[in-house]
This record gives sequence, C-alpha cells and structure tokens, in this order.
Amino acid sequence: MWVACWLHLGCVWRLRASIIQVMNYNIIWCALVAPCMALATTRDAPDAAAILKRTAAVYTNLRSYEFRVTVQTIQGSKVGARHLTETGSRPGNYRVQDEDPRGDLRVGDGRTEWVFNPESNEYTKSPLTAETVTPISEFEHIDQHVKRATLAREERLMVNGRPVPIYVVHVIRDRWPAGSLAGTEFAMYRIDQKTFAVHKAITYAKGITQIVLYSIMKWNEEVPEMLFAFTPPESAHAASSVAARTAESTAIVGSEAPDFTLPDTGGQPINLRGLRGKVVIVDFWATWCPPCREMMPHLQQMHRALADKGLVILGLDVGEDAETVAGFAKRLSYTFPLLLGAEPDVAAKYYVESYPTTFVIDRQGRIAFRNLGGGPADGLQSAVESALHTGH
Repeated sequence: MWVACWLHLGCVWRLRASIIQVMNYNIIWCALVAPCMALATTRDAPDAAAILKRTAAVYTNLRSYEFRVTVQTIQGSKVGARHLTETGSRPGNYRVQDEDPRGDLRVGDGRTEWVFNPESNEYTKSPLTAETVTPISEFEHIDQHVKRATLAREERLMVNGRPVPIYVVHVIRDRWPAGSLAGTEFAMYRIDQKTFAVHKAITYAKGITQIVLYSIMKWNEEVPEMLFAFTPPESAHAASSVAARTAESTAIVGSEAPDFTLPDTGGQPINLRGLRGKVVIVDFWATWCPPCREMMPHLQQMHRALADKGLVILGLDVGEDAETVAGFAKRLSYTFPLLLGAEPDVAAKYYVESYPTTFVIDRQGRIAFRNLGGGPADGLQSAVESALHTGH
C-alpha cells in the first residue's frame, strides 16, 4: 500500500513551510504520513502519458476558441487575481485582453505579436516564431519535457452547472514552458475525460502557487477576425519591452468571506450569507485526502461542543458525489453539514491551493483565520473560541 501510494500520488497534498512547519518539507507525500485510500480511478482509465498526449493533440487541432480565464496567485497569506479573455484562430491569430482597463493587451495577427500597455502608453512589436507563447501553446505541448506524469485520481468538476468527470494529472518536467513561474516544482492539471480540454491548472513553485481556471466560451466556433488586428494609438511609443501587469495582492485574512450556496448530500441548499451572526468554519476537503480525514474528528468534536454557542461547521467536498460523501459521513458518524460542488468556483473564491484548507468566518462575515494542510487543531480551536466571544 505504501509503495502504491507513493507511485500513484493519489493523495498528494502540499504544505507550505511558511505556514505550517512539518518536517521542514514543502511537499509532504502521503507515503510519509498515512496510508493512502484507494485511487478513485477505473481499471480501464488511460495512463497519464496517454492523457497528456491526447490533450496535446486536441489543442494542436483546435481551430478557434474563446476562453474566460482567471489567473490567481497565492504567496503566503497574500492572494491576487487577474481576469482575462483569450481568443484565437488558426493560423497564429490570438488576443489576450485583461478585463482591467489598466492591463496589457497581447495580439498576434499571424505574422506579428503586439503587446500594448495602456498605463505607460508603450507597445512592442515582434515577429511570430515557433517559440512565441500563445494562449494555448502550453497545452499544445503539454506532453513534452515530461520527467514524470501520474494519474492522481478521477473526480468531478462543476462546469456550467453540471458535474463533469475529469482526470487529475500530476506532472513534473525537466524543462518548464516559457512564462512559467520561476522555480516551478510540479503542476496539477484537471482535464475533461470526454473532450480533453483543460479546465484548471495549478503550478506549484517555491514560495508561490498559480491557479489558472478556464471557462470555455467558444470551441471550434467562428470568432471575429477583427480581434486580431492591432494598430497602436498615435500617442503611443515603441519600447524594447513592456512590463506585464501583475495581480494586486491582498491579505485573505480580514477580508469579507465570499458568499456561496451549495447543496448538502440530501440536496438541501445552504447559503453562507444566511448564516451571518454565527461563527462558521468552512473546510475544503475530500474523502481521499488523509490530512482531511485526520481533521474531521476535530471538526465533529467542535460541532458537538460549540453548536449551541453559535458555531456552524460546513465541510465543502471537492470532486465527489453525494453517495460517496454521505456514505463516508454515516460510516464515521459525522453530523455537521457536508456540501457538494465546491470545485472549481467556490474553491477559487477562497484561493484554495491544497486540501484541507480551513477558514473561520466571524459573526460579521469576515475571514478571521486560514489554515492549509491540516496539522494541529490548536490554532483552529483558538480562532473559533476568539470569534465566538467577539461581536455578541
């Protein structure tokens, strides 16, 4: 069991040394901590290499596309996000538009790439080459320079309001694509089992994590050619380089908790805002995750002891169905609400990069505490007790 767990990475999770000191490792593998649950994969599932090869072929043959893209960065307790629209068509036409009017614009017209920064009123012009990074070049070459690839598990992702089966593929490379985070260690891709489109990619580097979510608006549908034409404003001036805008970072603790409504295992919707006035623990978890399972008895104990004092505990499952979650809760006598469908939208609102990630939300609806990776429950207990005694 230990060897299989190591090889398949079925329950890999990430702990940042800056947040939780556990054996001084940035990445703790399940084989070092606890026996692994069986992978949620079928016997006839393709191996990781085959999935990556199929994904590369799909994007190489993609004629046209339009994606709404969210790029999140997590650096310690600071988080930030950019929202982009990426559009493209063959051959060599693409447009990357930041939704923030201060953001830079990238346009490829088949021969030339233009990059324009409206804040500095500068632009660059360079010829398109085989090395030019386009919105889909990472996925056209997703099967290249792979040192090790593993099918971590199969799960479900909510796409346009419906659960879609996906493969979760763990990738380590001997060379990362241009534009990747400096010091990248590995990446996790959520890949559609039917279309082989990438819905989510998480890149883990030293000290920083990047999460990219893709909402597919058009796939092999016609897109306006006018999007790929660019003429610099008369007042703009050419530059040797244009600095790309980075996401503005904010502290997640102290910010207002993003609202959500999710169903429990019986189909009953629970709304976070409707719990205003109570202290709420929001715990992102899954049954396949050992530190998540280690956290659950502590949550159940707090539920029993503190519910009548105003504590509500919500376990937000990621990627599993009602039968799996309800069966797990019944078997182990967990009685606090377990909600479904948190991945990817609600998880993105909370910048979840690993499981479990646990939040304490105070009576005013603000995030009072955040903990990644489980670990000792002392900090969580103290944060809950502090929040319960504040704001009466």
